[in-house]
Amino acid sequence: MVNDLVALPWQFSAALAVGAFFGIRWILPGFLPERGPLSALRPDLDALSWIVFVALAFMAVLAALRTRFQGEQHGSGSRSSRQRARMRVVPDAVPAPKPGPARLPAAPTAWSSEALRMLEWKRFELLCARYYEAVGFTTATLAAGPDGGIDVKLFKVDPAKPLAIVQCKAWNTHSVGVKEVRELLGVMVHEGVGRGIFVTTGTYTPDALQFGAANPIQLLDGDAFVKKILDLPLDKQKALLDAAFEGDYRTPTCASCGTKMVARDSKRGAFWGCIYYPRCKTTLAMRA
Repeated sequence: MVNDLVALPWQFSAALAVGAFFGIRWILPGFLPERGPLSALRPDLDALSWIVFVALAFMAVLAALRTRFQGEQHGSGSRSSRQRARMRVVPDAVPAPKPGPARLPAAPTAWSSEALRMLEWKRFELLCARYYEAVGFTTATLAAGPDGGIDVKLFKVDPAKPLAIVQCKAWNTHSVGVKEVRELLGVMVHEGVGRGIFVTTGTYTPDALQFGAANPIQLLDGDAFVKKILDLPLDKQKALLDAAFEGDYRTPTCASCGTKMVARDSKRGAFWGCIYYPRCKTTLAMRA
C-alpha cells in the first residue's frame, strides 16, 4: 500500500491525510457505542487521528519527492538530447553530390594527395587508424560524438595506457592553425600522454608548424601522410587503398550520430544534414 500511495500524485495522499484526520477525530466517534468493548476506543481517537495524519502526510511528501526526482531526470535527459542534437559542423566543405547514379568517381588505383582528399572526414580517420595498425600499433578509435580532441589512441606495450593520441582533420580548403594544434597539446596534458600526432589532408599554417616543432607533436600534412603510406610494403598499401575506397567514401558521416548524411536544400543553398533530423541538427556545408 505504501508503494501505491507513493506512486500516486502527492495531492491524493495529502487529501487522504486531511480526510482521515477529520473522519477519525469527529466522525468516527458518532458511530461508536457509549458502552461496550468498542467504547474503550473513544479516549484514543485523538491520538490515532494524529498518527494517521502524520503517516499519510509523510506519504504525500515521498510522492512529491518522487515526482520532482523524475522531473529532474526527464529534464536532464531532455537537456542531454538537446546538447547531442546541437549543430556540430565539421569545419570543411564537402563537394555537392552529382545527379544520377554515377555520383562517385572511380576509386583511385594508387595513393596520392588527390586520392587522400577524396575521402570524407570519418573515412579519413579510419584510414589513419588502419595506417598505424599497419606499422605495428594497436589502435582504438572513438565513436561518433564529442571526442575531446582525440580521434585515435595508439598502444604498444601497455594496452591500458596509450603511447600517443592522434587528431585527424580532413580539411582541404584551409590550413590547420595553431589553435587546433594547441588544443591537442592540452588534451595530451589532460590525458597524461607524452606524444601527439596531428594528421590533415591539407596543410598547416606557419604558426602551427612552429608550435608543433616546439612541442612533442608530429604534424603530418596530406603530402607527408601519403609518403608514409607509400613507404609501406605494396600489399599493405593496397589493403589500405581497398579499405579506404570501399563503398561510399564521399558522403560525409554525421559527427553526432555516426550515420551517413543526406543532401538537403534550403534558402541558403544545398547542405548535408543528418538523416535523424529534427532529433539531430548536425549539418555540414557543401562546396561546388
